[in-house]
Formats: sequence, structure tokens, C-alpha cells
Amino acid sequence: MDAEKAAEDESPATGPTPLVTAIQITLTEERGHIFGPLDLDLEAGGVTMLLAPASVPRTALLLALSGRMHLSAGTLTIMGHTNDPRATFKDSAVCCLDEIDEIAPAVTVRSIVTEYLRWNSPFFKWVPNADDAALEALCAETFGDVPLPQLGDFVENLPVVQQLLLKIVLANIGRPPLLVVGRLDDVTSDDDQSQVLRRLVELGKQQSIIVGGTNRPPADWNIKVVDLSSMSSVPSYSTHGQEANP
Repeated sequence: MDAEKAAEDESPATGPTPLVTAIQITLTEERGHIFGPLDLDLEAGGVTMLLAPASVPRTALLLALSGRMHLSAGTLTIMGHTNDPRATFKDSAVCCLDEIDEIAPAVTVRSIVTEYLRWNSPFFKWVPNADDAALEALCAETFGDVPLPQLGDFVENLPVVQQLLLKIVLANIGRPPLLVVGRLDDVTSDDDQSQVLRRLVELGKQQSIIVGGTNRPPADWNIKVVDLSSMSSVPSYSTHGQEANP
């Protein structure tokens, strides 16, 4: 027993699994300085909200965290990949950013769901036009108690909650380890925003989710919050706890 106890004492303590470790990351483009130097320490699992006004710096950071943008300087490790946007790209999905998934006008739910199902099927498999069963199978888990859209509905005419949840569904078809949700700022109603966040919390039971937002969620929602209201001047943030304090 003494030997077993000694071995336990010598074993390293386990802590939260890291999702993102960023050291002095900076982005500068031709138009000037975007953000940084910035340190981030985010843990895996659940929902982490990057709390900041909708802005170019916040969008750029979210794109970098999903492997869609190269940084100018610093060390960025995401799910064990260090300064490797290609690896992060393969293990993540991003949605709800006009730069990524803006939907053209006059597109029906049936058309866009069918298109995404075909993109994500083997090239040799014929995928027919989506029917109600396909829509249910694809969307039910993400939408939860939010009514599903109708196949004949035009996406641009859907209520904003359905629009955002549909974008999340389509981006998240492959269920990668990391889902980055660009912003909730288009949801002006507090009730509607709460609906979307509650659905993200459910998805966060199976994967890590990073979301950009401007409104702080209720403290009992199990959402980790990182205050990035001053991205260019605040040096470091952590989510090794419910609230991340600079």
C-alpha cells in the first residue's frame, strides 16, 4: 500500500484539457495593426464566449482560432497543433460570419440542405433532393425545441434564430472537435439570443465551442467568459474557471 501511495503522490496532477494556448499572438495587415500582442489560455469542452464588440479584431481572432487566418507573430497552439492552421482547419468548423457563410438571396432551405449533404457525401453516392426526413435527421439535435424551417422557405426570410441555427447545422455536419461561431450580434432580441446560446450549450456537451458575443450570459449557464473588450491592450486571459479575469 505504501508503494502504491508513493506512486500516486509522484504522478503529475491532471487539470483541464487545454484547447487554446496563445502566447503574444499578433495580427498586422496592410491596413494596419489588427490585434495583439495577446495571450489566451482556453480549456476544452463546453462553450467559451469571447466577449467583445463586433469588430474586425474579434472577427480576425475567431478566424485565426479556426485555422482560417494566418497570424503575423506569436505562438498559437490549438488542440495540440502549434502554428499549424492547416491542422486546425481540418479539426474545426466555423460559421455565422459573413466572410465565411453568407447565404445568397432567394435560396430555399431544400436547396442549401441538399447542396451541403452532397458536399459531405462520398463522390460516388447519389444524394436526392432533401425531404422532411433528411431535414429532421440533420437539424433536430441542433434545433432542439426551436421549430424546424420548412423546406420551401427562403433562408433570407427565416426568423434570425432559425437562420443562425441552420448555419450552425450546415457548418457542423462533420462534428469536428472545435466549432467556432462567429457572432450572435445579429440576434437583437434577448430571448432569441438565449435560445441560440442554449442550443450551443447542448452542443458543447459533445465538442468545444468558441463563440463571439457582446452580451454576458447568465452566470449559471455554464458558459466560460473571456472579456476581450480591449483586445489590443489586455495582455492575457484564461478559462481555467467559470470566469476569466485579465
